[in-house]
Amino acid sequence: MATEAAALPATSNFKLFIGWGIGTLGASLLLNGFSFLALYYLTTVLGLGAALAGTLIGVSKVWDVFTNPLMGMVSDRTETRWGRRRPFLLVGAVVSGLAFAGLYSLGTTSFSNSLPVITLLLIALGTGYTIFNVPYMAMPSEMLDDYHERTKLMSYRVFFIGIGTLVGGAAGQRIVELAGGGAEGYAFMGMAVGAGIFLFMAATFFGTAGARFTLRSKVRYPFSEQLRLGLANRPFSMLLGCKFTQLFGLASNTATAVFVIRFVMEKENPGVWLLWFGIASMLMQILSIPLWLRVTKLFEKRRTYIFSSVLFILASLSWLLANPAEPLWFFLLRAAIKGLAAGGLLLMGQSMLPDTIEYDYRSTGLRREGIYSGLYSIVEKAAFAISPAILGIALAYFGFDSKAAVQTGEAVDGIRHAAALLPALYFALSLPFLFAYRLTESKLRAMPDPLVEKPG
Repeated sequence: MATEAAALPATSNFKLFIGWGIGTLGASLLLNGFSFLALYYLTTVLGLGAALAGTLIGVSKVWDVFTNPLMGMVSDRTETRWGRRRPFLLVGAVVSGLAFAGLYSLGTTSFSNSLPVITLLLIALGTGYTIFNVPYMAMPSEMLDDYHERTKLMSYRVFFIGIGTLVGGAAGQRIVELAGGGAEGYAFMGMAVGAGIFLFMAATFFGTAGARFTLRSKVRYPFSEQLRLGLANRPFSMLLGCKFTQLFGLASNTATAVFVIRFVMEKENPGVWLLWFGIASMLMQILSIPLWLRVTKLFEKRRTYIFSSVLFILASLSWLLANPAEPLWFFLLRAAIKGLAAGGLLLMGQSMLPDTIEYDYRSTGLRREGIYSGLYSIVEKAAFAISPAILGIALAYFGFDSKAAVQTGEAVDGIRHAAALLPALYFALSLPFLFAYRLTESKLRAMPDPLVEKPG
């Protein structure tokens, strides 16, 4: 029996796209403010060793293995007059904003060296993101049916990701420096960005008022069954494998940027260069959206995804050339190419998820959006947890000293190689999954809609 959907409201898709997409800005501020700066903050401000800091980030994410599928089931089975998903957007906004501000304010408190407190705040931040993001990512397949309209919806998400990457990540370190640097600077940045996380996450609750939603599912699935369902959906499992490896690369890419600028390029105020990098990357990412939309219609999503992945690999390898004498134009060119590639990567990866969820619906007649967005979010959390741990261990292996203003030659080479080779390796590993992904627009449209009665 198919799960029925509430009627689509009399509202323009543009209003819906903006209303849903604005939540991505809050999520992007959180993810980038964390992935760009957390490892650097834990080591250079709180004074933790690189391996310990990376391990703490990884350990805190073990909790997400349990919370993500649970959140998927809860949002599938929730029934309110605001829809299945939307109430959780507000709860996630509150928890995420407070946890982000609390984490980056630790250096100004007596708990700055307390490993339990650091771990609890890391867990709280991940939990808040889960409460928001799992229901949020389940909404597109409920709101829209059209294959290309979902891609357009995700183009708004890519736009807001670009802004969030700039403000939360690239500009984050510069905000710290302008606020005086050190623990006080990070506390100011944490409160400012934390407020933005809350406001933009909460805004999407109001922006999606009246959006179409499906009725709650009464079927309960233990995590083992959720995993089986996800792996049985071949397009979803291939997309999951691709995202897992690529998110490793993205996490390594963002976490190493400030290290490269500070210790390889020897810039005393890395926030200035990181801001320039973010501006160039964001502009190209946003300006490339119409190009990627056109390329997608010409060559399908899978081929577009492969091309943007190869482009990202080449841009990452250019970090091997980083040195103190590197000219600004080359630095900005690298950023622009990465932004161009990121536009395609984000647009394809995000728009293919609701396609695989619709594939499940057309195959089974069941609405299980929460299960798939929960599994998708687990992969995201796992990648952003394990990658910093690997990076921290790698930096420690090459002799990085979190308390030293000047690093050894071996440590500098280690940072350079980690920034270039780790993302390139992870993205190369994603390509076999993309080659095995076979879901196309024509195949999806050829599948019957369970809600449409068959003649006779």
